[in-house]
Amino acid sequence: MKQIEKNTVKAENQLRDKHDVTFECEGNSGVRVMMAGNSITLHEPSESIGWYNQCGMAASAKEKDYVHVLEKHIQSTVPDATFCICQAYKWERDFANGKQAYPIYEAARDFNADIIVVRFIENCPWKDFDAAVFKREYVDFINYLNKSGNAKVILTTSFWKHSADSVVAEVSKEMGWPLVVLNDLGELDEMKAIGLFEHYGVANHPGDLGMKTIADRIFEEIKKLL
Repeated sequence: MKQIEKNTVKAENQLRDKHDVTFECEGNSGVRVMMAGNSITLHEPSESIGWYNQCGMAASAKEKDYVHVLEKHIQSTVPDATFCICQAYKWERDFANGKQAYPIYEAARDFNADIIVVRFIENCPWKDFDAAVFKREYVDFINYLNKSGNAKVILTTSFWKHSADSVVAEVSKEMGWPLVVLNDLGELDEMKAIGLFEHYGVANHPGDLGMKTIADRIFEEIKKLL
């Protein structure tokens, strides 16, 4: 079985309405960082799958997920940084018609980020994957989020190996956007929350070590921009 098949957390109902875009450290005047992601970035509690936290799945606590570890890294250099969390699963699950989801993310676009971390693709259908359609819609969505056109964009691969990884690498090369490779982590049980959750899919999400490793790798690129 491919590791991505172990992600049995449904690509729907990850958030309640109006929580697709949230902000932290609002009012600060420093660098503006958007983290666009999916359940690994933020998943609200779901009793049916035994997930009771409101943070990136499957961190043991909010401060342990990659978003908040990364925020601390950034604040160590820019204390007055401000952050936008854009949960993009609604774009992912029907990326071929992704433009229909754009109005959901208008507040993220209006955040006018200086740095955009694109940390999603896991929920994009990978069977019968249309690389050309994905590439077009992926770039278009990033450009939509980049309102000014001046944001520095950082891409990542999937946590679990995905058909889109090679396309993301192509986009990275063509657009000059740095790529953070993460898909080796999904092959390692120690990077997951195995044994900590009864639900198979939740347990195969990154645990605390996986989250820290994701944050550390992304920060290696972000610190070049601060």
